[in-house]
Amino acid sequence: MKGTKSVKILLLAVIMLVSMLAGTVTGLAEEKKFDVTLNIVGVNNVITDVILERQDELYEKYGIRLNFQQFSNEQASNKLAVSFAAGGSDIDAFMFRPLDEARLFISNGWLENLQPYIDADPEAALVDDYYTASLELSKQAGTGDIHGLPLMIESAVVFYNKTLFAEKGIENPPTTMEEMYELAAILNDPDNDICGFACRGAGNPAVTQFSCFLRAFGADFLDEQGNACINTPEAVEAFEFYGKILREYGPDGVLNMGWTDTWNLFTQGKAAMRLDADTNMGSWDPDNSLITLDEIGFFQIPVGPRGDHGDFLITAWALGVSSASQNKEAAWTFVNWASSPEMQIETQKRGGSSPRACVWAENYSSWPVELQAVADAAAKVAVPTDRPYMTNVAKARDIIGEVIVAAIEGNADIQALADQKNAEMQALLDSEK
Repeated sequence: MKGTKSVKILLLAVIMLVSMLAGTVTGLAEEKKFDVTLNIVGVNNVITDVILERQDELYEKYGIRLNFQQFSNEQASNKLAVSFAAGGSDIDAFMFRPLDEARLFISNGWLENLQPYIDADPEAALVDDYYTASLELSKQAGTGDIHGLPLMIESAVVFYNKTLFAEKGIENPPTTMEEMYELAAILNDPDNDICGFACRGAGNPAVTQFSCFLRAFGADFLDEQGNACINTPEAVEAFEFYGKILREYGPDGVLNMGWTDTWNLFTQGKAAMRLDADTNMGSWDPDNSLITLDEIGFFQIPVGPRGDHGDFLITAWALGVSSASQNKEAAWTFVNWASSPEMQIETQKRGGSSPRACVWAENYSSWPVELQAVADAAAKVAVPTDRPYMTNVAKARDIIGEVIVAAIEGNADIQALADQKNAEMQALLDSEK
């Protein structure tokens, strides 16, 4: 009897312990804010890699699971278009390209307004930590309400060959456009197949890099009223300067060159200076380069004749919430988590380019320290576009590219051509109204 009683007491203790543990587990489950699976549309890049690797943290903290669908850039855009046409309720959150898609998505009501969520908990979103330009295109015109949180940015930078600079006795990189032109003349060495300055020359692709010159010379693609203005005296001056530096000190065949062509020239030691996107460093391959990483220097886009900056900072990717989602609060929680400093730091370590200033304040990047400093400085003075901000941007780039090509070829009357092309661009803008 005594043994039976002891067994009963032991069983009772086990039952009580199991009940307590079950209650604890239930309590933990109850502490999670959500119990939901979100449908996410994203693209195949380092941001997605980090999100997927750490998604268990999202569930443990918030009770959110992910059905993450990965696509190429164009496939993702097509997926979103089909979804929105059907109402958009099958998607909770998605990655998008603000420069290409934000205006359309916001005007059509496809992106949820995130401002109320941000205002409710500003310490969570930390929007003040974003570079100003990175948020601009995800804001609604008129209200300034934020409809997407940035994930990755891209700026312009000038790469230079330190060895070639040293051989010519050049100690410091240029700070003005005129100084850059003068150094290109000194560094140009056609006998050894080395050009002084390389940049895109093929018309349409060249527009994004030409924007640095256009802004540095105090001009722009559109004025404050949204009208075409590529024929102002300052714009013509920029076209002529761009044409002159590439015509006189650029590489042979520049009129057919995009970014990969000038990158190959530079890494083969055939270009003393090269202007393009800072994210090109992600293509660095020491096994196929004739210059070492230590030979590569970086400097910010030089200012123009009146001290204007020409730097751009475009937000390559942002995260938004579908306005038709049935799980908006959970979707916002995911977006805020995925764009947090902790996640951005992890992405930066793997070659990303964060829109948050705090990530650049420390050496988290795999990029050279010198490039990090230049990128951070550029981001603080940059504008959010590297092309005209309009719907028919591809056609507009074709129009502007014709002036760029003519300037490189040495057309004697760029003003007349710019007047003609400005009228064509204005007609294109008017067709969008």
